[in-house]
Amino acid sequence: MVELRAMGTTVTIHAPTLSPDGEAAVAAAVAAEFEIAEARFSRFRADSELTELNRATAPIAVSPAMLNALVRARAYVRLTAGRFDPTVGAAMIAAGYDQPFVAGALDRATPAVAAARTRYAEVTIDPQRGVIARPAHVQLDLGGMIKGATADAAARHLPATAALDAGGDAVLRGAGPEGDGWHVDVEDPADPARTLVTLRVRDRAVATSAANRRRWRRGDGWAHHLIDPATGAPAATDLAQVTIVAATAERAEVLAKAVFIAGRRAGRALLETLPKTGAVLVDHRGDVELVGPVEVAPDA
Repeated sequence: MVELRAMGTTVTIHAPTLSPDGEAAVAAAVAAEFEIAEARFSRFRADSELTELNRATAPIAVSPAMLNALVRARAYVRLTAGRFDPTVGAAMIAAGYDQPFVAGALDRATPAVAAARTRYAEVTIDPQRGVIARPAHVQLDLGGMIKGATADAAARHLPATAALDAGGDAVLRGAGPEGDGWHVDVEDPADPARTLVTLRVRDRAVATSAANRRRWRRGDGWAHHLIDPATGAPAATDLAQVTIVAATAERAEVLAKAVFIAGRRAGRALLETLPKTGAVLVDHRGDVELVGPVEVAPDA
């Protein structure tokens, strides 16, 4: 197992068939993928392409990678009926997420405020010219989607049986070290030391969204990073945690966030339109619901 730091999280690589030299080579390739993505898409880097786009006062030409990401994001906005929306950047800042997350660093004595609602439809994408235009009040944040996309890209450097976990966005290749699938523990959001259910996953990706990890004190309450585009504030939902099993980490990441924001009933309805996507929904009482094609490890 190899660990490295990227995008403010720990990236873990399990490649049981590789030699130590092979692991080191894969780790270097994975680290390079994350560095390239972070340099382009981080809203915390003054020199990133995303920061340049968010500062632009006129239509601006973007790289093919940025254009492709924004086009994919538009498809996810439509798929999730707007529950995923990258124009929540200003709302993130208003909630207090204005610097890289470190526990305690975002705590403030003043209450969080909601930002004005924005919509991805306000962003104009010209695929032929590679030009993007956005109103001055719209700030883009592609963070979670790009973390998932980068995990997918980095996993292409892995051998046929291997796993990569980037802060909960995991790509699981092959049938696992024992040949019976990779075992993925879904933790209890109220007690991370406790496992609620263990999934068995083969050649799929897994992502989890919950409000208990990236949260901070604002006044007498808490704020978190899962912004509801409909309100411009941290989502208030009857779900405590959502774990998605999908074809890619990018898709799993986007859907985990969208289902969390939607809540149990509407989230389940969305998942029922996606027959190849499975989920574990955990509500605030600790009740667990399995939706779609998820396989529970029999010895769990």
